[in-house]
Amino acid sequence: MRKSGLMLSEIPFSNMPVLMKNAGLDFFIIDCEHGGFDYAAVSSLIMNARLCGLEVIVRLPNNARKDIIKFMDMGADGLLLPMTSTVEDIKEVVKYAKYQPIGERGLSTMRAHTFYNPPAICDYMPMANARTKVYAQTETVKGVENISEILSVEGVDGCFMGPNDLSADYGCLNKSVAEEILAAIVTVGKAAKAKKKLAGIITGNESYIKEAKKSGFTMYSKGSELNAIAEYCKRIVKSIEE
Repeated sequence: MRKSGLMLSEIPFSNMPVLMKNAGLDFFIIDCEHGGFDYAAVSSLIMNARLCGLEVIVRLPNNARKDIIKFMDMGADGLLLPMTSTVEDIKEVVKYAKYQPIGERGLSTMRAHTFYNPPAICDYMPMANARTKVYAQTETVKGVENISEILSVEGVDGCFMGPNDLSADYGCLNKSVAEEILAAIVTVGKAAKAKKKLAGIITGNESYIKEAKKSGFTMYSKGSELNAIAEYCKRIVKSIEE
């Protein structure tokens, strides 16, 4: 089943998850790579998403422990590592996001991720590991070349393609529809199917979305809250002028 979502880029409105859930979205990504969200804003967004049943993924600034442990204790459903090019890149996320025996996540359970009602710790650890999703963002040529190995890492649940940065790396950013990106989508789709992992894409490009559908991708993040506001404002202006 395909899931639809968007990127939350800059607006830290704490009830945004409720609005998105009621609009029919399945998930959203909080952009902590480019976005200026502080920890308090991310924490509120994650909690409200969980309370209304909307999957929330945090796009990390990097694979350092400092942010991973905080976002996990806030209760994020998943983490997305941008510019994942090698197995070593994503292994660091797994290490800090998953409890033993898969990773080395620190133990602190009277937190938001247990809704402040922690069960027995030995029961909770495997439950949390199963719930926590780790995604590699495939947006470099090297990442495409290594995608099978990246998806083979224990604790990695899938990947999201990022066609913009990937186009820059391939040197085809000037093309509205690049054969290199279409071929990369097929490659990633085959690898995900072979490894029985999830594949997603972050793009508004309809040609790439179409190819991703053909290649068995299941998660689609299309645009952002900023795109949605800008597009609706244009529609307002057009409707008044007509």
